[in-house]
Amino acid sequence: GYMLDGYPRTIPQAEALDKILPELKQKIDVVLNIDVPDEELVRRLSGRRMCKCGRSYHILFNPPKVPGKCDACGGELYHRDDDKEEAILNRLKVYKQQTQPLIDYYTKAGLIANINGAGEINQIFDEISKVLSKFK
Repeated sequence: GYMLDGYPRTIPQAEALDKILPELKQKIDVVLNIDVPDEELVRRLSGRRMCKCGRSYHILFNPPKVPGKCDACGGELYHRDDDKEEAILNRLKVYKQQTQPLIDYYTKAGLIANINGAGEINQIFDEISKVLSKFK
């Protein structure tokens, strides 16, 4: 099997995929909806810091040894524009307008598996694994 991530994002894309899959003798077994409250998404995304060498950090989950400095090269860490709260809130607004309707679309098709994405990584992984194990 395979997993699609980030596609489809809109109803027209989902409808196009629905037309293509039978021609390929394929079908969608399950659609994982990893549900995370907006406040938690903002907290997770806005804490990311980057270095010009490509290393990434998170001020809460993976902080550098010296605040604001890259462990690998000593470079100054920066906060990407798309990781700032205003940009994240805008992305969430766009998501709700364009992508949220897919949840209804796939729920009506009986394909949605809702995953609580607000817990610890191991809990989320276990929940996803439990859902996917049904399709071995």
